[in-house]
Amino acid sequence: MIAKSDDLRRCLSEIDHLVQALRTAGSNDALELDEIDMLDRSRRSIVSLLEARRKQNCHPVVSLQAWRDGSLLAAPFTAERYAAMAQISRPQRGAPRPYRVS
Repeated sequence: MIAKSDDLRRCLSEIDHLVQALRTAGSNDALELDEIDMLDRSRRSIVSLLEARRKQNCHPVVSLQAWRDGSLLAAPFTAERYAAMAQISRPQRGAPRPYRVS
């Protein structure tokens, strides 16, 4: 099953509410701290996936000029496009969270 981006954003919202509830409960139980860590890791994974989808959707699949001419050949694989694809597969640490849900 492939989750849609809207479903992933809803999951982010639910994770944020769960983490907030666990933190406001104030218990320093090791089990609860492990759950918060697991939720934080899940949140980071979902945010990375959403960011990768956003970046991937910004890149052309075919050259616009080729499409106008009737050719459906793939767009030329430029150095910029190669770098962008590498960035999609490895998001940078410390980058701002674009999908912060409160």
